[in-house]
Parts: sequence; C-alpha cells; structure tokens
Amino acid sequence: MTQESLNNYDPPNSWDELVALSPRIGHSVPEANRNLDDLVIYHHYNETVPKEIRLQKIVRLIGDNDYKILKNDFPYSRLTQNLPEVTHYCLWSRIGELTPETIKQEIVKNFPSQRYMYLENSPETKSMPEIWHCHIFIEEK
Repeated sequence: MTQESLNNYDPPNSWDELVALSPRIGHSVPEANRNLDDLVIYHHYNETVPKEIRLQKIVRLIGDNDYKILKNDFPYSRLTQNLPEVTHYCLWSRIGELTPETIKQEIVKNFPSQRYMYLENSPETKSMPEIWHCHIFIEEK
C-alpha cells in the first residue's frame, strides 16, 4: 500500500468499519484523519505553542501516575464524524512504551464493558514522539 492510499479513505459508518481502518490510521498523515476545521485548529496550536509547553501540559495532566488516559484535544474528527458514540482518547506514558497487556488493562479499568480499539501511530506520523502514547477509540453506548 502506498502512502497516498493510506491517506485516502471514506469516513467509516460503523464501528466495524472503523476497526477495519485501524492499520491504515496509524500510518496516515493528520490531514487524513481530521476534518478541515479541526485540522486548521490543530496546525495553529502546533505552530503557536512551543513543543516544550505542549509536553509540559501532558506531563502535568498525567500527574503522579506512570500513565493516564486523556480525552484527545485534537480528535480524529473525520474518522468519527459518522460515529457520534465513538470518543477518541490518548493513553500517555511517562515511563515509555507500554505492553499490549498493560494498555488493555488500563482501557478496561477506565471503560468497563465498552468496545474499544487502540493503535499507535507510525514514527513518521507522530506529532509528539518525545512522549510515548497510543490512540484509543471507545464506543460509549
């Protein structure tokens, strides 16, 4: 699959379609995952707020925890535009990469009985590679 094909897809209309897209999402550029209005805000924030300040904010929100799930300030709105029951979070870790088992345990602890999927963006598409994180999508019914 070429980078262009990874970035071109129709927004999903169901949870199953979203899950099926997950291998492509992690390799897609921000433009592929966000609606235009949200993308403008996302780019403006990244251009005007120094990366060090953005990192400090995340670390402050994690608090004394090793890792924490936080609602994504810049969700992949294009992916969820047809799925109002789906919310986009990030799991941020101050201790580095988490195992799949730890990720799943944290999700289930915070969202018991909810359907979920998670993915990690590829190194070249991470906006904050300085602090490990993965994206979590929760179907909150």
